Amino acid sequence: MNHLHYLTPDSDFAHEARSAGQLYENQIARIWYAHDSQNAFCEVKQGKHEHEILSMWYSMQPIYQRSMKHGGLPFHAGLVELDGKGILIAGHGDAGKSTTCRRFPAPWKALSDDETLVVLDKAGKYRAHPFPTWSEYLWKLSERTWDVQYSVPLTAIFFIVQHESDEVIPMSEMEAALMITRSANQTCRKFLVKSDKKLQRQFKTEIFNNACEIAKKIPAYGLRISLHGNFWEKIEEVI
Repeated sequence: MNHLHYLTPDSDFAHEARSAGQLYENQIARIWYAHDSQNAFCEVKQGKHEHEILSMWYSMQPIYQRSMKHGGLPFHAGLVELDGKGILIAGHGDAGKSTTCRRFPAPWKALSDDETLVVLDKAGKYRAHPFPTWSEYLWKLSERTWDVQYSVPLTAIFFIVQHESDEVIPMSEMEAALMITRSANQTCRKFLVKSDKKLQRQFKTEIFNNACEIAKKIPAYGLRISLHGNFWEKIEEVI
């Protein structure tokens, strides 16, 4: 996909977009692919602040889908950087990703704390892009911004769990593939709620296949994190 075009229902291009073939629709946004498959059109609602933010959120679908077709995946994970290396901090909704990302000391850099897009570049290497924490925009919690154009080479993935002590536990390739699949499914769930079964199968199949490939090339670990320990030192030992 070369371009993502945002339209209002009365836009001059709205009719052209509708003729391109509907791909996805919910109460907030409608998305079509152009016939040449190089462009996507997103018709968004305007007026209310929450509609505008949700429209942006839902319009990530063609971006994620295009990335998935080329081996990438969206992760429900924060992204931190050390010496030019990208590390994913993944976990379910209340695992403490945001708190964990804030605890990294300098020279660590927290690039995102909730959502990250991993893409496969032309050299066959995985790179990670920080994506917004949408709730901060939706509920006006801060004026923070995210440089989604910036990327770092993906070095490792850590799946966090709260514990009494800090410890890194290597994962098998199979276990890593399952955990990566779960993380990507959590991010894509919002796109699939009202999608037809064909699109759901397509998404889930691509997610699983790409997760297996990522698990072959990127080491994954379980990361036990204590309340006051220096867990980042455990990460540094393995990267």
